Amino acid sequence: MKNIRIRLILIFTLLTGTLFLNSCLKDDVGEYWKDDLKGKMYATFLNPGVQSKSLLPLPDDVIISFDINIATDALPGSATTIKFKLDNDTIASYVAKTLATAKANKDTLDDGSYNYKDYKPFPSVQLLDPEITIPAGSRVGVVRIKVARADTVKMSGNYMVGLTITEAPAGVVIARNMKSILLALPIANQYEADYLSEGIRNHPVNGIEPFKYPKIHFSTINANTVRKDRTGNYTGYVLDITVSTETMVVKGVTVNKCTLVARDATTKVPIEMGVYDIDEDGNAMNYYNPITKVFELYYFYNKAAPRKIRETNSRL
Repeated sequence: MKNIRIRLILIFTLLTGTLFLNSCLKDDVGEYWKDDLKGKMYATFLNPGVQSKSLLPLPDDVIISFDINIATDALPGSATTIKFKLDNDTIASYVAKTLATAKANKDTLDDGSYNYKDYKPFPSVQLLDPEITIPAGSRVGVVRIKVARADTVKMSGNYMVGLTITEAPAGVVIARNMKSILLALPIANQYEADYLSEGIRNHPVNGIEPFKYPKIHFSTINANTVRKDRTGNYTGYVLDITVSTETMVVKGVTVNKCTLVARDATTKVPIEMGVYDIDEDGNAMNYYNPITKVFELYYFYNKAAPRKIRETNSRL
């Protein structure tokens, strides 16, 4: 299988801080590490907490790396060996806490169920580095996991990997609130990606407003639907784009027709909108070109005074 390597340092998306509320380092007796650093050494994940990384549903191994940090006032004078484990108990604890929070806040979805995600351990994950050794004179090392066969996992499932520091040498304290990472692994559909988004919004009062965004991320909603975080240049609504199996031929290329749903950006409730089948030049609209990987869209919202949006979204 082909290996795909991902360095998860700055590209993490924080989902919640429920499990890791305290950002201060603590040692074994509960002291906060503030100004008195001399002589103290802590083993930590450089980016602890709950994070997320989408996986494409492909039959490939994906290797994900996490930075480990020896937090201290001076560079360690000797090599530091740190041990790890995959930690499903941490996942269960996180789920229990988020469910309890939803119940306490009476936070429910439209169907009456509690607003939380019942994460399960990702079914095919391997800890490649049960232990690592950080050489003398360095603070940072890398631990890796491998997740495999995302194409066999249900896209609708909620999956997670838990990873915890279990052992450090004498004199190195495992920071209790920075010793674990929970990594949610949603499965991305084939249309999730970054896109160049450009076009115009024709406003009945403001007139024509050109826009061009060099990179907008389209995120997975289900197997055939992606969501962009604006309608044209307007961020008050999001746009769900569903690629259908219905096809048509545009300029000699067979393309897939798309259905569009605009939603309130906060509540995600659908708003009143419509689509145009052709643009002013007679070109067919609202389709996905699987060859060029481009969405050509023409739609409007507010039927009483339509805001017309003509946009092209080209995969980067």
